[in-house]
Amino acid sequence: MKNHRIRLRHTVGGLVAGILLTLASGAPAQAEETPVPMQLPSFPVQVNGLKIDNERSPYPVLTYNNMVYLPVKPFADTLGLELVWDAARGLKITRRERPSAIRPTVESKDKASVSRRYDAVLPGFPIEVNGKSINNAAEPYPLLLVDNVSYFPMIWRFTRNEFGWRTDWSAKEGFQLTTEQQKVLHRIIAEDTEALYVEAESNRMLKVNKDLKGDPSPVDDKAKANVSKLAEKRKPGVPFAGDPKQAAVRRKDSVYYDNIELMSLKPILEKAAAFYESQTEYVNKGLDVQSKIMKLDDRTVLAVISISSFLHIPPPYTPYTHEAFIIRDGKASSVPDLTQVPTRVVRNPDGSFWIVSEAADRMTSRTPNVNGQLALLDTSGQLHGMNTKLGEKDIDLLAATADGLTVKAYSDRFKAYDDSFIPLDAEEREAYYHLDLQGNETRLFLYKGAGRGYVDSKGHIYVVDRQVNRISDLTSGQSRMWWDYELKP
Repeated sequence: MKNHRIRLRHTVGGLVAGILLTLASGAPAQAEETPVPMQLPSFPVQVNGLKIDNERSPYPVLTYNNMVYLPVKPFADTLGLELVWDAARGLKITRRERPSAIRPTVESKDKASVSRRYDAVLPGFPIEVNGKSINNAAEPYPLLLVDNVSYFPMIWRFTRNEFGWRTDWSAKEGFQLTTEQQKVLHRIIAEDTEALYVEAESNRMLKVNKDLKGDPSPVDDKAKANVSKLAEKRKPGVPFAGDPKQAAVRRKDSVYYDNIELMSLKPILEKAAAFYESQTEYVNKGLDVQSKIMKLDDRTVLAVISISSFLHIPPPYTPYTHEAFIIRDGKASSVPDLTQVPTRVVRNPDGSFWIVSEAADRMTSRTPNVNGQLALLDTSGQLHGMNTKLGEKDIDLLAATADGLTVKAYSDRFKAYDDSFIPLDAEEREAYYHLDLQGNETRLFLYKGAGRGYVDSKGHIYVVDRQVNRISDLTSGQSRMWWDYELKP
């Protein structure tokens, strides 16, 4: 019986990291090595949800020393790999910045036409992975050739560290590979009695059953407008809005409201003076002091003072600070943990208030709020900084009820939401809490990963994962993932 032969072009593709490579004329000959046998796996193999028919595939998954090796030619786009062959420089394998959302395809042949013998040798050409030269001969699981077809090992160093993939194993499902997914599902913004409405890529909106059964269905433009109104109505509390008739005033080196001193400007003025004294090419234009004043009740006022300094630096890069104060019964107290302008105020039935500063969804140089911040003014007038209490940089307000808030607390918004490279099995954790009206917390769930939370009308907490197109109902324990290629319009 002849050895199993696979003829490829110069582009490489394949499963998990088995790279199918057709060495064209002029390619270096493979090293003169004693061939080592590779075997078909005795367990199932899946790539991005597609079960590989190893019995009929001309590009079978193989194993060597109990390590999975996968061919890649039909799967290069699905895997998100750029493969370049050069006769002099060898094979270069590079992770693409954006997944392609292409469904895996596998060529099948008649079972009788597929050879069952696979002899492998070390390749005789250089190999680079993400720009790093690989000393293939010294690798315990090297890249191998089967009749000029390159096979790549599924070791942690490559699958996780270099490509950010996730590998799983179970006795029932066998070896499962999940590569980076194009993010289609972004966040849940509203609901009806049966379904969730999810913002999706390309300005789309999808309707997903609350039980997570079935497939998402598109929402037309007319329905989208109604959903957007529902989303606005469900936001807790009221927007923080300054009274145009009320303002703080500057008197010499301090800021006052209603003859009550809120803060001294001396530390800021002294810092600016020292800078301009040493940097004489710039002109000291002083400070710009602005205020927003909102009356919360007959006894309580929320005042936010915004101070811009170093005015020689043009907007939006001019340095600024925000200070929030509660004025009650003629006394001013600084609001802990609030270093940004509040966005919403939630009044509770007992007369206490939640003061919320929501972070913007998208971060730019003009984004004023980069973290989620939360403070509580209880009925006794005591202020509680909830970020400090929970030990987290970010708090997202998800829902408000008569007895408190449901929030998500975490500490790296940029890692959670920026499109930076994060392996699919990175150890991200986000906690969901109930906060009562005295500022006491009860942890409800710890989500393994990063995502955007939503609380429905029945109190179920749903999470849209940040990295893959998965929605989880933390309350019921149900979860559903869709592959990116399934969600394309």
